[in-house]
Amino acid sequence: MELKYWIYKSHLEEGEKIFTVIHRHWLILKQKIWKVSTFGILPPVVLFYFFPKFWPVLVIWFSVGIFLYFVKTMEWYYDCLLITSIGVVDIERRGIFDNSSKRIEYESIDGVSYVIKGFLPTLLNYGDIVVDKMGSDIQINLQDAANPRKVEKIIMKHQEECMEKKSYVDHEALKGLLADMITTHVKKHGYKTARKD
Repeated sequence: MELKYWIYKSHLEEGEKIFTVIHRHWLILKQKIWKVSTFGILPPVVLFYFFPKFWPVLVIWFSVGIFLYFVKTMEWYYDCLLITSIGVVDIERRGIFDNSSKRIEYESIDGVSYVIKGFLPTLLNYGDIVVDKMGSDIQINLQDAANPRKVEKIIMKHQEECMEKKSYVDHEALKGLLADMITTHVKKHGYKTARKD
């Protein structure tokens, strides 16, 4: 079993497979951890050099900084879209104990779009991805996703494959239903051919 299945298994249906995991752009992670690194990790290391007698306070400060660094990294990692065999799952994590997810199955997707707005997003190729659910106001939105054009194509490709498979299954089910109806009719009424001369 792959690591991604173990990490995201609580958000998956039984038998559902993950094709792709889409994260926010790495620049967003750097922005999140910059403050933690600047104010939580670097100062205690520098201050320890000048004031080694305050090591207990500096160790606590450094430990809190490392913990916050880990929390911010996990928030970034878990804020993602899962492209699965059934649909698109949006996972959002805000803090340690605040975790939510939304799902739109391929049959229910009304449209997929992306927005790249601004100089830096255009230069580094990141933007927002929006997946709309058919017949409702429900949307899945991943802000600052890396390579949104490619993500849109991936979602559309899997939706098309799913719809073709569903169409084939529906076609086979309809053929089976018609065959059963004809068999029942022949058993009940006999086989008669009506010919006009």
